[in-house]
Amino acid sequence: MRFEDRENIIQNMQEIVNSIPSKYYSDILFDTTSSLTVSKSRSGEKVNANLKTRGFVFRIYNGERYYELSTAATGISKLKENVAKLLSNIEKKSTIELVSYPKHEIDRDVPMNIDFTQMALSDKLSKINNVYDTLKKIDDRVQNSVIRYQDSIQERIFVNTEGSILRQKIPRISTYLAPLVKVDGRSDSDYHFVSGQGGFEVLNAINHALLSDLVKSSIELAQAPLPPTGKMPVVLDPSVSGFLSHAVFGHGVQGDAIYEERSVWKNHYQKQVASEILSITDKPIDGIYGNYFFDDEGVLCQKTPLIEKGILKNFLHSRMTASLLGMEGDLHGNGRRQSFMHPIFPRNSNTFIEPGDYDIDEIISEMEYGLLLVKASHGLEDFDGSIHCNSKSGYVIENGEIKDRVKGISLSGDAINMLMAVDAVSKGPVDFIGMNSRKGLNEMVPISFGGVYIRSTNGFVSPG
Repeated sequence: MRFEDRENIIQNMQEIVNSIPSKYYSDILFDTTSSLTVSKSRSGEKVNANLKTRGFVFRIYNGERYYELSTAATGISKLKENVAKLLSNIEKKSTIELVSYPKHEIDRDVPMNIDFTQMALSDKLSKINNVYDTLKKIDDRVQNSVIRYQDSIQERIFVNTEGSILRQKIPRISTYLAPLVKVDGRSDSDYHFVSGQGGFEVLNAINHALLSDLVKSSIELAQAPLPPTGKMPVVLDPSVSGFLSHAVFGHGVQGDAIYEERSVWKNHYQKQVASEILSITDKPIDGIYGNYFFDDEGVLCQKTPLIEKGILKNFLHSRMTASLLGMEGDLHGNGRRQSFMHPIFPRNSNTFIEPGDYDIDEIISEMEYGLLLVKASHGLEDFDGSIHCNSKSGYVIENGEIKDRVKGISLSGDAINMLMAVDAVSKGPVDFIGMNSRKGLNEMVPISFGGVYIRSTNGFVSPG
């Protein structure tokens, strides 16, 4: 966006909020997003380009509820008219006092070393095709590969009646790689995510060694048996522990679920829910896929300790849920919307398990028997306190050593029982996976989850 266009947009936004009587709170968000998605497999290439979606969403709070108006970017004059009409049809209430937030000014651009907006589509396809061809050449047992690439740019400008003027522009890239192999009539695939903020240089993480290891792992999976079943000690790799941190103590502690009493975690606030050596955090981290500087309500993104030394310390809030629950001091920048055409909900940013003191070799060597789970594949975000998580594969642990590889592992049971039994948390660094996460059927926002290795003496596993 040109500087002149940006200044004109901000001026129009300020005119709208300045027209609002001081007895009301109001804000306006300008949202512009563009993206490119490429899917590559043996069946061909599919390219989907969203060149640019631009629009405004205006909100006003009357002491009881928000009223919202949205329009495409070309409709700013009409929006001004509709705001004036809305003002004549609402009245001030004193039902719920909205949490206030200090005035801030931010103007941030995440830099790109290789600007993907200036690259020709053919150059991006060349990189994707090169990765596809390399996977095929590594081993003739590679029958097919699935590659999903996406780049996006999101720019948001926020102005409100508290005096804040905020702007951020964030480029993101994510790539999913999965070679499908066939060994002695049995097929399977492992996967790898590469994601982050920045330009096309994010894909520099994809090299021949990474692809070779991925193919080798896929071949091992095709020959691996199913896992043992039953209650046993388990070690979760960073992707599995990170997925649990996101699904259980991310979705489950979002303020709307707490207020509407849909989540069991409301009953455990400020109580012990995990081992005292376990801490789970949601916070901004530069360069990570889910990072941002302020949310869509003008609140700066800050650290939220969710679980601190085993104690459930905080929920994730929008302004509305913090107001409804009387948690005025707990705004940390989690009020997010998919676009100007979607509502705001409390959402995660970067959720992860904090590092501990153990070396991974030490964690394994202390075990007589158990299972190491690696590569989280999918799961459920149940709010009843249960765990449902599948991992792509794992390894049997016997007499302190990693033995046979197994595949298709389902981890289930009561979250508190499993997490209270965590007796080892590995050192960092934290490994992250970035993706676009949904709430319900839609409401996609970029997030990241991550973790380190953790061990629980109380896991229940089965084929899945």
